[in-house]
Amino acid sequence: MLKAATLAAGLLLGLASPGCAWACGDGEAPTACDDPSPNGFASWMLHRVDRALAADRAQALQDFTDGARGFRTADTYVFCVGPDGIMSAHPNPILKGHDVHDLHDRTGNHFIRTMMETAKPGQIAVIRYLFPKPGSTVEEPKTTYYTKAGDQTCAVGVYDADVAAPPATADSRVAELRHRLDGVIPTTARADWTAFLEALNAQRAEKTTAIAEARRDLVAAATALDKAGGPRAPGE
Repeated sequence: MLKAATLAAGLLLGLASPGCAWACGDGEAPTACDDPSPNGFASWMLHRVDRALAADRAQALQDFTDGARGFRTADTYVFCVGPDGIMSAHPNPILKGHDVHDLHDRTGNHFIRTMMETAKPGQIAVIRYLFPKPGSTVEEPKTTYYTKAGDQTCAVGVYDADVAAPPATADSRVAELRHRLDGVIPTTARADWTAFLEALNAQRAEKTTAIAEARRDLVAAATALDKAGGPRAPGE
Protein backbone atom coordinates (compact mmCIF):
# COMPACT_ATOMS: atom_id res chain seq x y z
CA MET A 1 0.00 0.00 0.00
CA LEU A 2 1.36 3.41 -0.95
CA LYS A 3 2.74 5.41 1.96
CA ALA A 4 2.29 9.17 2.27
CA ALA A 5 6.04 9.80 2.61
CA THR A 6 6.75 7.84 -0.56
CA LEU A 7 4.05 9.77 -2.39
CA ALA A 8 5.45 13.14 -1.28
CA ALA A 9 8.95 12.34 -2.50
CA GLY A 10 7.75 10.64 -5.65
CA LEU A 11 5.50 13.45 -6.73
CA LEU A 12 8.44 15.85 -6.70
CA LEU A 13 10.93 13.53 -8.41
CA GLY A 14 8.76 11.46 -10.68
CA LEU A 15 6.43 13.79 -12.51
CA ALA A 16 7.50 17.07 -14.09
CA SER A 17 4.82 18.86 -16.01
CA PRO A 18 5.21 18.24 -19.77
CA GLY A 19 4.27 20.61 -22.53
CA CYS A 20 0.60 21.01 -23.36
CA ALA A 21 -0.96 18.31 -25.52
CA TRP A 22 -4.30 19.96 -26.01
CA ALA A 23 -7.13 17.50 -26.32
CA CYS A 24 -9.58 20.04 -27.63
CA GLY A 25 -8.65 20.23 -31.27
CA ASP A 26 -10.56 17.41 -32.88
CA GLY A 27 -13.88 19.19 -33.34
CA GLU A 28 -15.68 17.40 -30.49
CA ALA A 29 -14.48 19.59 -27.63
CA PRO A 30 -16.58 22.20 -25.83
CA THR A 31 -16.14 25.82 -26.84
CA ALA A 32 -14.07 26.59 -23.73
CA CYS A 33 -11.52 23.81 -23.45
CA ASP A 34 -10.54 24.84 -19.93
CA ASP A 35 -14.13 24.91 -18.64
CA PRO A 36 -13.99 22.78 -15.45
CA SER A 37 -17.74 22.33 -15.10
CA PRO A 38 -19.36 18.90 -15.52
CA ASN A 39 -20.85 20.13 -18.80
CA GLY A 40 -17.49 21.41 -20.01
CA PHE A 41 -14.02 20.05 -20.44
CA ALA A 42 -13.98 17.44 -17.66
CA SER A 43 -17.27 15.91 -18.78
CA TRP A 44 -16.17 15.82 -22.39
CA MET A 45 -12.84 14.21 -21.45
CA LEU A 46 -14.52 11.52 -19.33
CA HIS A 47 -16.80 10.61 -22.25
CA ARG A 48 -13.67 10.14 -24.36
CA VAL A 49 -12.21 8.00 -21.57
CA ASP A 50 -15.29 5.76 -21.53
CA ARG A 51 -15.18 5.28 -25.31
CA ALA A 52 -11.44 4.58 -25.31
CA LEU A 53 -11.74 1.91 -22.60
CA ALA A 54 -14.62 0.25 -24.43
CA ALA A 55 -12.61 0.14 -27.67
CA ASP A 56 -9.29 -1.13 -26.29
CA ARG A 57 -8.88 -1.27 -22.50
CA ALA A 58 -5.13 -1.94 -22.38
CA GLN A 59 -4.29 0.73 -24.98
CA ALA A 60 -6.56 3.26 -23.31
CA LEU A 61 -4.97 2.82 -19.88
CA GLN A 62 -1.55 3.23 -21.45
CA ASP A 63 -2.68 6.37 -23.30
CA PHE A 64 -4.00 7.87 -20.06
CA THR A 65 -0.68 7.16 -18.35
CA ASP A 66 1.38 8.55 -21.23
CA GLY A 67 -0.91 11.52 -21.83
CA ALA A 68 -1.11 10.36 -25.43
CA ARG A 69 -3.94 10.96 -27.93
CA GLY A 70 -4.90 14.20 -26.19
CA PHE A 71 -5.45 12.74 -22.70
CA ARG A 72 -3.30 15.37 -21.02
CA THR A 73 -3.39 19.18 -20.86
CA ALA A 74 -0.68 20.75 -18.67
CA ASP A 75 -1.78 20.06 -15.05
CA THR A 76 -4.98 18.25 -16.07
CA TYR A 77 -4.74 14.52 -16.68
CA VAL A 78 -6.76 11.30 -16.57
CA PHE A 79 -6.26 8.68 -13.89
CA CYS A 80 -8.03 5.39 -13.26
CA VAL A 81 -8.26 2.94 -10.35
CA GLY A 82 -9.17 -0.71 -10.77
CA PRO A 83 -11.62 -2.67 -8.59
CA ASP A 84 -8.68 -3.93 -6.51
CA GLY A 85 -7.63 -0.38 -5.56
CA ILE A 86 -4.59 -0.46 -7.84
CA MET A 87 -3.92 2.73 -9.80
CA SER A 88 -4.20 1.35 -13.32
CA ALA A 89 -3.47 4.65 -15.11
CA HIS A 90 -1.66 7.74 -13.87
CA PRO A 91 1.16 9.88 -15.35
CA ASN A 92 3.21 9.51 -12.15
CA PRO A 93 5.06 6.17 -11.94
CA ILE A 94 5.07 6.48 -8.13
CA LEU A 95 1.29 6.05 -8.22
CA LYS A 96 0.82 3.85 -11.29
CA GLY A 97 0.59 0.18 -10.35
CA HIS A 98 0.28 0.79 -6.61
CA ASP A 99 -2.56 0.20 -4.15
CA VAL A 100 -4.06 3.65 -3.55
CA HIS A 101 -7.32 2.61 -1.92
CA ASP A 102 -6.34 4.27 1.37
CA LEU A 103 -4.65 7.32 -0.16
CA HIS A 104 -5.77 10.49 1.62
CA ASP A 105 -4.87 14.15 1.96
CA ARG A 106 -3.65 15.90 5.11
CA THR A 107 -7.22 16.48 6.28
CA GLY A 108 -7.88 12.75 6.34
CA ASN A 109 -10.06 12.80 3.24
CA HIS A 110 -9.88 9.29 1.70
CA PHE A 111 -10.85 10.56 -1.75
CA ILE A 112 -9.89 7.43 -3.72
CA ARG A 113 -12.02 5.22 -1.48
CA THR A 114 -14.95 7.63 -1.79
CA MET A 115 -14.69 7.73 -5.59
CA MET A 116 -14.53 3.94 -5.84
CA GLU A 117 -17.58 3.53 -3.60
CA THR A 118 -19.76 6.17 -5.28
CA ALA A 119 -18.79 6.11 -8.98
CA LYS A 120 -21.61 5.03 -11.30
CA PRO A 121 -21.63 4.26 -15.04
CA GLY A 122 -22.98 7.07 -17.18
CA GLN A 123 -22.89 9.57 -14.31
CA ILE A 124 -20.29 12.20 -13.45
CA ALA A 125 -19.78 12.94 -9.76
CA VAL A 126 -17.68 15.64 -8.12
CA ILE A 127 -15.27 15.46 -5.20
CA ARG A 128 -12.91 18.00 -3.63
CA TYR A 129 -9.63 17.26 -1.86
CA LEU A 130 -6.02 18.43 -1.52
CA PHE A 131 -3.36 17.10 -3.87
CA PRO A 132 0.02 18.33 -5.18
CA LYS A 133 0.41 19.61 -8.69
CA PRO A 134 2.75 17.67 -11.00
CA GLY A 135 6.34 18.26 -9.87
CA SER A 136 5.35 19.60 -6.44
CA THR A 137 4.81 18.21 -2.94
CA VAL A 138 2.57 21.09 -1.79
CA GLU A 139 -1.05 20.00 -1.50
CA GLU A 140 -3.49 22.34 -3.26
CA PRO A 141 -7.30 22.35 -3.43
CA LYS A 142 -8.48 20.26 -6.34
CA THR A 143 -11.91 19.53 -7.80
CA THR A 144 -12.14 16.16 -9.51
CA TYR A 145 -14.88 14.81 -11.77
CA TYR A 146 -15.18 11.03 -11.89
CA THR A 147 -17.25 8.19 -13.29
CA LYS A 148 -17.36 4.41 -13.60
CA ALA A 149 -16.09 3.12 -16.94
CA GLY A 150 -16.31 -0.66 -17.12
CA ASP A 151 -14.58 -1.94 -13.99
CA GLN A 152 -12.48 1.23 -13.71
CA THR A 153 -13.08 4.35 -11.65
CA CYS A 154 -11.70 7.13 -13.85
CA ALA A 155 -11.35 10.81 -13.12
CA VAL A 156 -10.20 14.19 -14.42
CA GLY A 157 -9.17 16.81 -11.87
CA VAL A 158 -8.92 20.59 -12.07
CA TYR A 159 -6.82 22.57 -9.59
CA ASP A 160 -8.87 25.37 -8.06
CA ALA A 161 -6.04 27.89 -8.42
CA ASP A 162 -6.00 27.35 -12.19
CA VAL A 163 -9.72 28.09 -12.39
CA ALA A 164 -9.63 31.13 -10.09
CA ALA A 165 -6.58 32.75 -11.66
CA PRO A 166 -7.35 34.97 -14.67
CA PRO A 167 -5.59 33.92 -17.85
CA ALA A 168 -2.17 35.49 -18.14
CA THR A 169 -1.77 38.03 -20.91
CA ALA A 170 1.43 39.29 -22.50
CA ASP A 171 1.02 42.64 -20.72
CA SER A 172 0.42 41.00 -17.34
CA ARG A 173 3.48 38.77 -17.72
CA VAL A 174 5.65 41.77 -18.65
CA ALA A 175 4.30 43.75 -15.71
CA GLU A 176 5.00 40.88 -13.32
CA LEU A 177 8.53 40.45 -14.67
CA ARG A 178 9.25 44.16 -14.39
CA HIS A 179 8.01 44.16 -10.81
CA ARG A 180 10.20 41.20 -9.86
CA LEU A 181 13.30 42.60 -11.57
CA ASP A 182 12.82 46.03 -10.08
CA GLY A 183 13.41 44.58 -6.63
CA VAL A 184 16.67 42.81 -7.48
CA ILE A 185 18.44 45.21 -9.87
CA PRO A 186 21.73 46.24 -8.17
CA THR A 187 22.35 49.90 -7.41
CA THR A 188 25.13 50.12 -9.99
CA ALA A 189 22.69 49.13 -12.75
CA ARG A 190 19.73 51.16 -11.50
CA ALA A 191 20.28 54.07 -13.93
CA ASP A 192 20.42 51.73 -16.95
CA TRP A 193 17.36 49.86 -15.71
CA THR A 194 15.39 53.09 -15.34
CA ALA A 195 16.43 54.21 -18.83
CA PHE A 196 15.32 50.86 -20.23
CA LEU A 197 11.91 51.14 -18.57
CA GLU A 198 11.48 54.69 -19.89
CA ALA A 199 12.34 53.54 -23.42
CA LEU A 200 9.89 50.64 -23.09
CA ASN A 201 7.14 52.98 -21.92
CA ALA A 202 7.87 55.39 -24.78
CA GLN A 203 7.68 52.55 -27.30
CA ARG A 204 4.35 51.44 -25.88
CA ALA A 205 3.04 55.01 -25.97
CA GLU A 206 4.02 55.33 -29.65
CA LYS A 207 2.24 52.08 -30.46
CA THR A 208 -0.88 53.17 -28.58
CA THR A 209 -0.87 56.52 -30.40
CA ALA A 210 -0.47 54.85 -33.80
CA ILE A 211 -3.40 52.51 -33.10
CA ALA A 212 -5.57 55.42 -31.94
CA GLU A 213 -4.76 57.40 -35.09
CA ALA A 214 -5.58 54.42 -37.30
CA ARG A 215 -8.92 54.03 -35.57
CA ARG A 216 -9.71 57.72 -36.03
CA ASP A 217 -8.87 57.45 -39.74
CA LEU A 218 -11.20 54.46 -40.10
CA VAL A 219 -14.03 56.27 -38.33
CA ALA A 220 -13.49 59.36 -40.51
CA ALA A 221 -13.55 57.25 -43.68
CA ALA A 222 -16.74 55.49 -42.60
CA THR A 223 -18.37 58.83 -41.78
CA ALA A 224 -17.41 60.26 -45.18
CA LEU A 225 -18.90 57.26 -46.96
CA ASP A 226 -22.14 57.59 -44.98
CA LYS A 227 -22.43 61.29 -45.90
CA ALA A 228 -21.79 60.51 -49.57
CA GLY A 229 -24.56 57.94 -49.46
CA GLY A 230 -22.18 55.07 -50.16
CA PRO A 231 -21.45 53.55 -53.57
CA ARG A 232 -24.28 53.81 -56.11
CA ALA A 233 -25.42 51.23 -58.54
CA PRO A 234 -25.02 51.97 -62.29
CA GLY A 235 -27.90 54.01 -63.75
CA GLU A 236 -28.93 55.68 -60.51
